[in-house]
Amino acid sequence: MPSIKQFNGLTMPVFTAFGWAGEETAIKYALEQMELFINALHAKLPLAVQNRLEHVGVSPDTQTVYLAASPEADSDVHVAFFARPMSLELQLAITDKKALAKGFKEAQKQPALAHRLITELGADWSLRVQQMQIDEETGEESHYQDLYKESVVNLDEETAAGVFDKAAYLNSEDKWLTPVYLSRRFPSEQASNMGRAIVEVMSEHVTSLMPIVSFLTGRKTRKESSARKKASARQTAKAAVPEPVIDTEIDPEEGFTYVAILKPLHLRRGFVNLTSKHWPFFAINSRTETRPVTVYYDGIYDKDSAVWRLLPNDQARLVLSPTVQQWLEDHFEANDHVQVTAKKLDGQEIQISLKTIG
Repeated sequence: MPSIKQFNGLTMPVFTAFGWAGEETAIKYALEQMELFINALHAKLPLAVQNRLEHVGVSPDTQTVYLAASPEADSDVHVAFFARPMSLELQLAITDKKALAKGFKEAQKQPALAHRLITELGADWSLRVQQMQIDEETGEESHYQDLYKESVVNLDEETAAGVFDKAAYLNSEDKWLTPVYLSRRFPSEQASNMGRAIVEVMSEHVTSLMPIVSFLTGRKTRKESSARKKASARQTAKAAVPEPVIDTEIDPEEGFTYVAILKPLHLRRGFVNLTSKHWPFFAINSRTETRPVTVYYDGIYDKDSAVWRLLPNDQARLVLSPTVQQWLEDHFEANDHVQVTAKKLDGQEIQISLKTIG
């Protein structure tokens, strides 16, 4: 019986092979090693991820290995690995027109959550939203332009919403296709030096992509119960202290945007005053006193802040973590205005974005 080959790491010859044009033997060896890697990786993934990306394969044409949701990788979301002389690239790709339409629909419905899931990956990740032209006669695809091609940390909420809106529109037209790619590159020497540990490392990275995969493939967001909605709607604001102008109405589901004035005490103590009209948005029930929130500022997510309920008028106060307080002090002075945008994300989480005005 032939011995079963075991994966012992991706050595440097695997990477250099893809730089030797025409060296069929070298390419064959490298793809065999990549196949051992992708099979070992799939076996290492958590069971839920294995089931979501159940198809494992090698593509000699593109010289990649992949984990895919469907037997035909391009017909649904898939994760591919490219070995090159200088790097190993991990790439999450959605390239099918129908799958993209579903993903864009979710991104348009919940732009704040789409932005959050993408940018939370960190500075090492890049997003590419491509515009491909489809030849009406042959069906061939050719690159037209990139709607976005940068690090995810450079993607703000407004830009993300605009890119996905445009991509959704173009993708609905017969002559256009707008594939989406999220990728991260690892230096080939670093990947080679990992040995067999590369399986554990890549398993963690693939697993970190699963919230995005679930979102873009149409996972339903849990909604508040009707009883909770009614309870929230019944809560009325009591007499409140003088308030700045509220920029938009407060939607129990979507949230609000509010411009607050910062006083010296606010900067020293690290809080932003909202109003009694805002508290019902944060209250889970009539006994709620505080609500943990995620604060987004300058491309950073902070999960150590909260909104407090102040008696006797039920005023809402955003109490910042020491990290966000330091940012507030560094970027604002007394009597400056700060824009506060609150939105409910998936499940029970509330995200508050802070921005300078002007």
